[in-house]
Amino acid sequence: MTYSEIKAIASDSESLEHWEAIRGMISTQDGEILRFILKYQVPLEKFIRYELAARGFDESHHWIGFDKAEKIWLK
Repeated sequence: MTYSEIKAIASDSESLEHWEAIRGMISTQDGEILRFILKYQVPLEKFIRYELAARGFDESHHWIGFDKAEKIWLK
């Protein structure tokens, strides 16, 4: 994804709800946290996968239990 594409998403008055939620999570974070993430190259994908595994659902949001969810998300 390019910065131009991100700019287009940000300026779209009818953007998808998911894009608005993602932008909202980032735009409301303290700058110190955002700089920390960049400086230390925090692996956000791993944090997200860990969180999804801890919820016990699969890719289709069906409850499968924590053990099975770990096998899906923590690969």
